[in-house]
Amino acid sequence: MRLFAIGCVVSAAVGCGTSEAGPGSGLTPPASWKALPQLATAATQAAKEDGVTIDISEAWADQARGCYAAWLAWRGAKGAPEKLADALVLAVSSEKSLEGIAVRDVVKPTPGGNVGVVSLGFERGEYRGTVRAQLTREGQVAALACFWNQREPAACAADCGKLVGSMK
Repeated sequence: MRLFAIGCVVSAAVGCGTSEAGPGSGLTPPASWKALPQLATAATQAAKEDGVTIDISEAWADQARGCYAAWLAWRGAKGAPEKLADALVLAVSSEKSLEGIAVRDVVKPTPGGNVGVVSLGFERGEYRGTVRAQLTREGQVAALACFWNQREPAACAADCGKLVGSMK
């Protein structure tokens, strides 16, 4: 659940690869974005905790513009999607490595369903971003965090909006 710790590793990330659809996410990043395996690895490490199995991770960036995205799929505790959403929001808000994070515009799933979606915006230091996570009662989660710094915020926000909007 420590998905947002990925923001702490952005400064150490070095890009390489191509902007093709990933084998697990099915997401196609914007054409100028390149695969960023170092960020995917860092996101996987940040999200590991007891009872959580990371199935796959992918990450991309347009480092010249200051745009980054990380997608993770994991399995954890079973529960109602709205309860899983509460846990995710709490984890982001209270993660020690993200001291000073401001979470906003939280939209949680309607209670009673077998699946649901949680989305939120966040700000921390020079970074802004958005998260969308698909949740199942069986504890399966697919989450995309897309964020940017102040280099080209409008362009990155637009690209992130498209990428997050393409999650199925």
